[in-house]
Amino acid sequence: MLRVLVLLTTLIFACSIQVGAATAANIAVLMPGSRGIVPGDFLVRNEARIKGAGIRTILTTSSATAAETVAAEAAQGHKVVIVGMSRGTVDAAVALAAGARPAGVVFVSGIYSLVMATLGTPDKLPATLVIHHSRDGCKLTLPSGATEFVTWARGKARLQWINTDGEPSSNPCNAQGAHGFFRQDGAAVSAAIAFIRSR
Repeated sequence: MLRVLVLLTTLIFACSIQVGAATAANIAVLMPGSRGIVPGDFLVRNEARIKGAGIRTILTTSSATAAETVAAEAAQGHKVVIVGMSRGTVDAAVALAAGARPAGVVFVSGIYSLVMATLGTPDKLPATLVIHHSRDGCKLTLPSGATEFVTWARGKARLQWINTDGEPSSNPCNAQGAHGFFRQDGAAVSAAIAFIRSR
C-alpha cells in the first residue's frame, strides 16, 4: 500500500510539473515592419536573441496567421505575446480587432494613429508594452504618437523610452536610425523579453 501511495504521489508531482511547464511556455509572434521578413528588420535581426531567452518565435506578416497562432497555442495552454515593429504594430492591431486574445502585446516604434483607428477602443488591448525611441524622426511614428497612444489605452499600456545615440539615417523610417534604435538594440530587446516572460 505504501508503495502504491509513493508511486501515485510521484506521478501526480510529475504531471503537475508538466502542466506548469505548458502554462508557462512563452511564445512570441513577431510581426516585422513594412519591408517584411528581411535581415535588417529590428525583429528579424533580434529573433535569435529572443529565442536565446527561451522564447519560441513565429515570424509572420499575416494578421490572420497571428490570430490563428494565438488561438491554437492558447487551446494547448500556452501563452502567446504578439510583438509588432512599425507597420507590424498595425498588423498586430488587425489581429486583435479580429478577436485574437494574446497574453500581451508589444508595440515597437508603432504607427499609433493607425493602431488606434484599427482597434477603435482600448477594450480590445491586452496588457501592452510600448517601446519607442525618444528621437524617432519618422513622420508616421513620432514620439508624441507613443505618448498619445498610452493615454488613449487608459492604463492598459506602459511606455519604455529608448535613448540610444547614433548616426541619423537618410531615411528616418528605416531600421537604421532612431526608428530602429540606431541598431543598438540591447535595451529594447531586453524590455521586450522581460515583458514576454512576465506574461
